[in-house]
Amino acid sequence: MADLKLNGVGKTYAGGVSAVADATFEIADAEFIVLVGPSGCGKSTILRMIAGLEEITEGDLQIGGRVVNAVEPGDRDIAMVFQNYALYPHMTVRGNMSYGLRNQGMPKAEIDTRIAEAARFLQLEPYLDRKPRALSGGQRQRVAMGRAIVREPSVFLFDEPLSNLDAKLRTQLRAELKDLHKRLGATFVYVTHDQIEAMSLADRIVIMSSGKIEQIGTPMDLYTNPASTFVAEFIGAPPMNVLQASGQAARELLSLAPDAPADLGFVGVRPEFLKVGDTGVKAHVTLVEPLGAETLVHLALGPDKMIMRGGQDHVFEAGSEITLTLAPSDLRFFDPSGRRISAA
Repeated sequence: MADLKLNGVGKTYAGGVSAVADATFEIADAEFIVLVGPSGCGKSTILRMIAGLEEITEGDLQIGGRVVNAVEPGDRDIAMVFQNYALYPHMTVRGNMSYGLRNQGMPKAEIDTRIAEAARFLQLEPYLDRKPRALSGGQRQRVAMGRAIVREPSVFLFDEPLSNLDAKLRTQLRAELKDLHKRLGATFVYVTHDQIEAMSLADRIVIMSSGKIEQIGTPMDLYTNPASTFVAEFIGAPPMNVLQASGQAARELLSLAPDAPADLGFVGVRPEFLKVGDTGVKAHVTLVEPLGAETLVHLALGPDKMIMRGGQDHVFEAGSEITLTLAPSDLRFFDPSGRRISAA
């Protein structure tokens, strides 16, 4: 397998349009890294530069200690799984999985062995002689993964592979991908705009905005200690409540945190850290969303809005007033530019 190193990697298109700027990070051998961010943030461009499908205009990319900027895609020892499956419609599952190996001149016995192994743990054995049109979306995506697996590459690249599937199937295949990574012990680089996918799959997440890296860390690092208001509002469902420090809600919450730093621009608090108490801050319930094990409670503090995550131990009613409390350590502070600052 292989590690990857990006050192100041950038992509600028004709006309001076910058898609990615100064991407610098390392991916360890056998690590599962997820690149996440909104559409147009540059995450797919980074993946395509790793694959060799986009030219690197700045910096260096290393795979397994070798600089590969000028190396052809077929010589990088990578395999890519695309969003739209990219299967040959006239070939069977077996044909799709064997096509690249046959082009390499691999002996038939070795091809058959690799396909049998991949089909077994992807649960594709009953479908090897079917063509893609006779398969469900989830089965087609497994074929695409199988085609990558049989190549036994150093690095697997995934470009939003689950985005065309329904919610139930995405949940199922997320679990299968996690298990696949564990069983293969390979390096996975995965692109998605879905922060739930990123949180559930990644060893570490690279979160991007406007072509630049906002923060790199474990899912809980990013969730607990976001480096900016962008990360705070992107990671989490529902996201962190981020309030203007000069607004009524922030001022009232700060009354519960006497050691807050000066010169604040924004104050943040996760919905689950807001609690109903006997003393604290008064808030009006504007909407209640019961979700079974939890309830999302929409609140108003004057003109400011927040969301609280409540359990089953309290009944909330729209139009009622509640008293909020929290632990001061659960507040997060940001400067006027939106960057995280520590408490005093």
